[in-house]
Amino acid sequence: MEATGGAARADAANRVAQSAAARIVVEIGRFVILIADALCHNNSRMTNMLASTDGRLKRARAARALSQNELARRAGISRQALGAIESGQYQPGVGVALALARVLGESVEALFGADSSEAISATVPSALRVNSGARVALARVGKRVVAIPTAAAEHHLCAAAGIVTRVAGRRASVAAYVSAAEIDATLIVAGCDPAVALIADWVARHHAPARIVALTRGSMGALEALSEGQAHVAGVHLRDTHGGDYNLGAVRRVLKNRHVTIVRFARWELGIATAAGNPLQIREFQDFKRTGLRLINRERGSGARIALDDALDALDIKPSEVSGYAHEARGHLEVAQAIAAGQGDVGVTIRVAADAYGLWFVPIREERYDFAVPVGEMSSAPMRAMLEALNSSRFASEVAGLCGYDTREMGAIAARP
Repeated sequence: MEATGGAARADAANRVAQSAAARIVVEIGRFVILIADALCHNNSRMTNMLASTDGRLKRARAARALSQNELARRAGISRQALGAIESGQYQPGVGVALALARVLGESVEALFGADSSEAISATVPSALRVNSGARVALARVGKRVVAIPTAAAEHHLCAAAGIVTRVAGRRASVAAYVSAAEIDATLIVAGCDPAVALIADWVARHHAPARIVALTRGSMGALEALSEGQAHVAGVHLRDTHGGDYNLGAVRRVLKNRHVTIVRFARWELGIATAAGNPLQIREFQDFKRTGLRLINRERGSGARIALDDALDALDIKPSEVSGYAHEARGHLEVAQAIAAGQGDVGVTIRVAADAYGLWFVPIREERYDFAVPVGEMSSAPMRAMLEALNSSRFASEVAGLCGYDTREMGAIAARP
């Protein structure tokens, strides 16, 4: 009797399993039918979505060090077809898009989707005045999205990972407030670009627990920090005075035989910042020789300082002839802040810093800002998170919108060992 009951229970369980499997098959079938129906009724929408690559496919391929031939082979298409897709001359079908996404470890949406800012309606607090172009924080209060104006640059207390309790030479004892795992997930980016804060914010939002910490250094200082093992990444904008190219020569000179990958970030405008409205009528570096004009300089080795020194040398102006030449600020924002506070009249900085403090800006030249990354760091989890940010067209649009940078080459590999 017990054996008969056990067999009956087993038979019942088998029927339940078969029924569940049948339901799964039916649900999968319904899902496939829904997908097919959506594709039939939204063919033009899908075509438009797949047409808007904005260089994302090429950047994703470059970030993974794949040649066109290799990616085409793995995806089962010709190199010519891949080249046409990357250049926007050919719209991939759904099957090709899925194959490329699978090989690159991305979603179809990430590679080919409409990846741009979303237009929403928000309420502005009545006591605040907001103009077009203002930066805002967004939050939902009740059923409404509220937009709160935020400063482009501001001073505030910063959280810390620990407090130093004792120092002995180059070694320190630290009372840590974070775990070992959190320390391992932190990436130190040395450099002078204020936009590193945007990278840090993006990584925190999309790739937690990865975290980015900025180490403010001029370009040469950033490379030295990388060379001395004080940072994982160095941001640089150093012009080769002979060839006119940027960064590669300086990276090779400082890091010598170390294997480093150069990753593109953005192009920006370097120029002269001065008081709003330009009351002193500043037009060029020659004006720096005026009596009584006060300069806010950058530290030796910074890209801005080198640009200034090259210009003064070309004009046969000695540093001793420039009032305030010895007054140094540690970063682009610091230069702009000092001028806004009346501590100086002019300084060499980037447009986004001048705009952040409402200053007048005289453009001098366009520069390229790149990241130098040791090959050994390229595969770490926080570095992969940063590279994914740099290869996101949505993030590139965010940086372009907030900073006014040219981000069309963001994430591209400029040089590798």
